[in-house]
Amino acid sequence: MAACGNDVPGFGGLTADVDTGAASTSGTAASAGSTGADAGSASSSGGESSDPVASSDGPGAIYDVGDDRPPGECDCGSSLSARYLWVANSGESTISKIDTDTLVEVGRYLTRSDGAGNPSRTSVSLSGTAVAVANRYGGVTKVWADPSLCDAQNNGVPGVQTSSGAGDVLPWGQDDCVAWFADFDYTTQRPIAWMAAELDPHDCTPVSERLWVSGCNKFADDWIHVHRLDGDDGSVLDSVEVEGLDCVDLGGYGGAVDPDGNFWVSNLAPQSKLARVDAATLEVRVWDVPAGVYGITVDRDGRPWVTCNNGFDGCSAARFDPETETWALADDHVVSSQSGIAQDPQGRMWMNGWWYDEQYTPFVVSIDPETLAVGAPIATPAGAKGIAVDALGYVWSVAPQTNAAYRIDPATGVVDTVGGLSGPYTYSDMTGAALLGTACDPAG
Repeated sequence: MAACGNDVPGFGGLTADVDTGAASTSGTAASAGSTGADAGSASSSGGESSDPVASSDGPGAIYDVGDDRPPGECDCGSSLSARYLWVANSGESTISKIDTDTLVEVGRYLTRSDGAGNPSRTSVSLSGTAVAVANRYGGVTKVWADPSLCDAQNNGVPGVQTSSGAGDVLPWGQDDCVAWFADFDYTTQRPIAWMAAELDPHDCTPVSERLWVSGCNKFADDWIHVHRLDGDDGSVLDSVEVEGLDCVDLGGYGGAVDPDGNFWVSNLAPQSKLARVDAATLEVRVWDVPAGVYGITVDRDGRPWVTCNNGFDGCSAARFDPETETWALADDHVVSSQSGIAQDPQGRMWMNGWWYDEQYTPFVVSIDPETLAVGAPIATPAGAKGIAVDALGYVWSVAPQTNAAYRIDPATGVVDTVGGLSGPYTYSDMTGAALLGTACDPAG
């Protein structure tokens, strides 16, 4: 993984006019963008709003962006890093762009021409300038987060035409901020993860952003396939078959990148495996997992983490050490989950969970990355799948049952709500904070 300056990976120096929208004091999100389309709604519970725009620097500022380094050295990340939450609306084949400061949905984009892609996993580039989304029924779509990078001639009309929010989804081929679509003839395509970019040492702009994806055909393939794509145009640069990780039912279920750019991919319970594709050699290693897997991430020490499917085998989450090739389990039976997993700036791992009671009471919970002790739960309005951390350290939880995303302040327990989503089912690096953590090493 290459970077400029003193070998600090990342991307700095980018400035852009960003559409921020606004949030009303009554809790209803105001419209955003040029057309004034409905941007959904925002509300809060558990106390006074902890909106960082209005009140503070958030529960824990995240990574160094724009610090005072000498000229010629690149900052890690940019002002756009972990700034937006990108949520796949599976049923309507769209992806929503939510401003994590204002709680306003500022864009919604189709992910496939036929509107039948069924997207689920999103991944944000290290700079925060772009997102890529995998369609479960095949194909990968890149969308620009920075409007200054959108192609003003893409749809043949001068100027940039792009979505302004939930009620303003442009027809396929008409949104200038949809950068490209890479077609894959797969029956199942889920895992997706950007690698950290190589940077131009003169101006710190990315010169080689690449993207890992995985898919397969469950009626034709024995094993899953992994591809590395060119981030500029979506073309396939490398391909490898992951022998030992079956293309059964849903194939690869989740993926993440470690500090060396290696791609980690897992499949679903009950025959769960964990595989690593080496970024330099494409060598494949596969390990058994001592529990059924659901979500996956890599912490900033390069250790893969998985959540355990419904608490099978006495496991809430499991941490893998690549050096010793051993597993450690967080085995507190309080947590039972079909959830993603994410690390915050303090190093804590976060996942969704629920009590095994008559109501299946939902919450989010942290896990100590070293002791694996499970922390006190923070109640949420509904059970959720996806989880992520934003630039200020807030925890985001995405709930398909309520068509909402919840922003949780881990310090106060305050929960803010962004509504108006459509079957959101995203549990991947949907803010880009996981990549920031592994590439920028905020723990120092």
